[in-house]
Amino acid sequence: MTDTTQIAREFVKLLIEEDDAGLQEYWSDDIVSLEPQEGEMARVEGREALLAKHAWWNENAEMHSVSTDGPYVFGDQFAVRFTMDVTMFGERSQSSEVGIYTLKDGKIVEERFLYAAEE
Repeated sequence: MTDTTQIAREFVKLLIEEDDAGLQEYWSDDIVSLEPQEGEMARVEGREALLAKHAWWNENAEMHSVSTDGPYVFGDQFAVRFTMDVTMFGERSQSSEVGIYTLKDGKIVEERFLYAAEE
């Protein structure tokens, strides 16, 4: 088993347990978070900025359910598929996204989210 596989499995376990403090242990100090959207949340750099992004999400999103699938591992990266039922700004929707996480020295240096294409 590779280090990436071990880290990915533990990270997904922490996601399922909603252990934010445990997840943060895997972030590098200069982590970059990328979302396919415009605005200030499109690219967030650094631990403090990512904590602020998470706080914004927790304040604005009412999660009804979330499921995870994965991890899927290749080299220094792993992916996790999320399926969510969430209400944001009064509008409830179901969505799927994939998070791709890149590791360096055992820490996540980038998380990149891909959304399912809408029809």
